[in-house]
Amino acid sequence: MTINSLFLGRLIAIGGNEDKADELIVLKRVVQEIGKSDYKVGVITTASEDPEKRGEDYSNVFTTLGASKINIFEIKERFEANDRKTAQSIADFDLIFFTGGDQLRLTTILGGTRIFDAIQEHLVNGALIAGTSAGAAVFSDTMIYEGKSEDGLFKGSVLSTSGFGFVDKIIFDTHFMARGRIGRLVQIVTSNPTCIGVGIGEDSGVILKGDGVAEVVGTGQVIIVDGCGIGVSNIMDIKPGEPIAVENVRIHSLVDGYGYNFRKRRFLTPSSLSMKEAL
Repeated sequence: MTINSLFLGRLIAIGGNEDKADELIVLKRVVQEIGKSDYKVGVITTASEDPEKRGEDYSNVFTTLGASKINIFEIKERFEANDRKTAQSIADFDLIFFTGGDQLRLTTILGGTRIFDAIQEHLVNGALIAGTSAGAAVFSDTMIYEGKSEDGLFKGSVLSTSGFGFVDKIIFDTHFMARGRIGRLVQIVTSNPTCIGVGIGEDSGVILKGDGVAEVVGTGQVIIVDGCGIGVSNIMDIKPGEPIAVENVRIHSLVDGYGYNFRKRRFLTPSSLSMKEAL
C-alpha cells in the first residue's frame, strides 16, 4: 500500500446480518458495484463454523441476483489455501465475497498463503472484494477479534491482531449497534488516535471508493470514531482492567446515502458525495 493510498482497491465492508431474502438492499448494491451484468462470484466460507450452509445461502442469493457463475471456496485448512490451482482460479471472479463467522479463522488459515496473495493481487488489479461481519473486520490492518461489549472501556479488554491490511489505519467493527460495541472502538482509537474506527450496523455496508472516500448503504447506521482531537487520556497510566478516561473523541453517525472522507476526516452529506470537494 502506497503512502497516498488508504484502500488497496475496491472494497465493501458489511456489518453482518444483511437481508438475504426480501429487498436485498446491501447485496444488490454489491452487485451494482461490480460494474457488469455478466459477472462471476467466488464465495469464501472459511470464517464460518457451518461453511456448507453459508455457501448455500450466498449461492442462492447471488443466483437470484443474476450471477453467471458462483464458486464456493470451502477452505478449512492452510494446505488447501496453498493449493496452486485454487489460487490461480481467483482471477476468474469479478467479486470475491467473504462470509461471516470468526475473523481469526480467516487470518490463521488464509494469511500468508497462495490464495491470500492471489486475492490481494486481484484486488489491486481492480476486482471487487466484499465481506460481511468477520469477513469485513478482517479487512483492517489492525483487526479486533475479541472483547466483551460491556467491558469495552476497561484497559486490555479488547484484543486485536494483524488483519489482511486491505485498508490502512481504518479499523472495522461489525454488528455495531446490535451488540453495543462503541466502547471497543473508543478504546482502540484512544490507544492510537492515528486510526479511525468504523462501526458498521447490521444490514448496512460501507463502500470504499477512490481517494479515501466511503459511502454508506443499507437500513442501519455506520458510526465513525475519530481520535484525532484527543487531548487527554489515562490509558498509558492505568493498569489492565481499570476504566479508561478520554476527552474529545469525535463521533459521526452515518446512514444510507451519507459518506465520509477518511483522508480529510470529513462527514459527507448525500449531495456532497457527488461534488468535487468530497474528494
